[in-house]
Amino acid sequence: MEETIQALYEEINFLGFHATYHRDNNYVENSKSMIPKVQEFVLWFLKEQQALFEPEVTENLIDVLKDIETALKQYDNVLMMDALEQGISGYLELFLSEEYFKEKENAYVGQAERQKP
Repeated sequence: MEETIQALYEEINFLGFHATYHRDNNYVENSKSMIPKVQEFVLWFLKEQQALFEPEVTENLIDVLKDIETALKQYDNVLMMDALEQGISGYLELFLSEEYFKEKENAYVGQAERQKP
């Protein structure tokens, strides 16, 4: 599941970057392909991890899913971006290791350092 979580986390963050950088107003449409992956993560969380967290954590996750549903129905780009980037992404971060973030930071910082004139 770790690879699935990493891939979904990166996909959500790239989608947000793309929407912001390119001023793309198709966030909801662009996010539709990742909905099955979000569902897979949420089902795994509810079956395998729920007991490790307070009930409020699970209730919040259900609220995030409701926001995703509403965003899809109303084609609300802002709500979808918030639900994915602040909601689902936050839950994914719970299962990403510190090494993962260090590796990503080193890759991006190292790349920026190499590009300096």
